[in-house]
Parts: sequence; structure tokens; C-alpha cells
Amino acid sequence: MERLKKYKRGDAFSYTLGAFPTFELLEAAPERAESILFHPDYDGKEKLIALAEKQKVPVFEDKKTIERLSDKGNCFVAGVFKTEYTPVLSERRHVLLVNPSDMGNLGTIIRTSAGFDGTDVAMIAPCADPNDPKTVRASMGAVFRVRVAVFDSIEAYLYAYPGRKLYPFMLKGSVPLGEAGKPEGDYTLVFGNEATGLPDRYADMGEALRIPMGNKVDSYNLACSVAMGLYAFSELVK
Repeated sequence: MERLKKYKRGDAFSYTLGAFPTFELLEAAPERAESILFHPDYDGKEKLIALAEKQKVPVFEDKKTIERLSDKGNCFVAGVFKTEYTPVLSERRHVLLVNPSDMGNLGTIIRTSAGFDGTDVAMIAPCADPNDPKTVRASMGAVFRVRVAVFDSIEAYLYAYPGRKLYPFMLKGSVPLGEAGKPEGDYTLVFGNEATGLPDRYADMGEALRIPMGNKVDSYNLACSVAMGLYAFSELVK
């Protein structure tokens, strides 16, 4: 097997570092799996080998490579997967992230979106890398359960998915989340960067919403905001 190197953005292959995301890769996206590696001390090797063989994915015992790829000493399983993946998003609810920068946040958002009926995630570049092992690990492998697509601009997203109702989450020109009306047709919840939020021009693109908060904080974490938005809209469309 060719010597594997640590992932860098733009590489043709990335890694699932840990047993849970590796099983998610094999179960949800086996067509993207190139190979599976396991540490000789891994207790679940029989189950892992059986699933890999069922999905016709090569599996190897390779302690040294796992230790080289992982920054943590307790990683016993790694999956190698193809990063070349350009999905077509579903025609329903999307979460759109404008220039998200934190891979931990992104992974958590992807996992939360998977929990809300597999809501697809779109991003406007520049943005955190959905293929980075840190994102994959933070998502606990849910990145293989939802479609995640990156666009060069908001205009490119709107061209690809026209006619959608947009709900930008921001302070300017906004109404409380609890007062949002029931959406008709396809719609998109739009969130800004962790530090700067959405540019003012997004207020004119749809029905701007804000999440109420007390006076002891001045903002919510991005991943928390997405979770609250998804929950509120899941209740609206019941």
C-alpha cells in the first residue's frame, strides 16, 4: 500500500480517525471508501473486518500509519476516503453557512443537520473544509449521512437553487425566531461567520430572523444557533 501522508486541503483522499466515523463511512458511503486501517490492539477488529469485506473495501492492520496520521494516541481505526464529491442538494430544507471558519463547529452543524431529517448543508467559500479529519471527527461521521456542497458565492448558490425562501439569521431588519411564519415550499436557513455574522445585504434577501437572548450574553455559538433554527423550523412544518 502506498505510504499515506497527513491530510492537506485539496488532497484527493482524507481520513476518518476513530472507529465510529469509520463505521459511518462504511455504512453510509462505502463507494467513497478507499481502504480501512486498524491497530492490532483494537478490540472490535472482527466486526470492522466483516463490514469492510461486505462492502468490498480493503482492510489492513497498520499500527505505524495510524499513529502517523493521528494526533491522538488513542486512535485505533482509520478510514481512507475520496474527497472528490460534488453532490446535488435535495429540493427541500437547506442550511447555508456563509464563510464558516471553525472545523469543530462545522462538524457539529453537519451532525445536527443529519439529526433533523438529513438536512443538506451548503457553504459559501472561503470556508472550513468538510473533508478535513477534524471536521469528520467532530461530525462523528455524519458528514457521510448528509449532502455537503461548497459554492464560490451566494449568487452561485441561488443560481443552482433558485426560487427558495431564504431566512437569514441576523440582527438587522429581523423578527424573533418564534414569530416566523410557516414556510411554503423549499427554504434555506442562512447563518454567517462565527466572528462577523452575515453582511448587511443578506437582510434584503429574505425574511431576516433573530434568536432572542438575555442580556448576559451578546451572541450564541454558531452550532447552537443552527440547532435552534433547525428545531424551530421543524416545529413550524409539522
